[in-house]
Amino acid sequence: MKLIVVDRSKMETFRRLSDKFADDLNVHVVWDRRRKQGRTRQENHYPDRRIADRRKLKKDWNGRDYFVIHVVEDKAALLALSRS
Repeated sequence: MKLIVVDRSKMETFRRLSDKFADDLNVHVVWDRRRKQGRTRQENHYPDRRIADRRKLKKDWNGRDYFVIHVVEDKAALLALSRS
């Protein structure tokens, strides 16, 4: 399955991709729902066990309107994907 995440300011790109993949059940086109950093605490709480903030964008837009995330639904598919 593929998840296509579109920059929320790119309405035309969202419409075009939604139309293109409307009949494909393995592709979902969604808006980027992030708006701003959620946690903005001033004081630190120790011990902080979080290794990294999981909500940060792992992929950079790099001037693109969208990015594609390949979602693996089972371990066999994950194994096959990792070997290719």
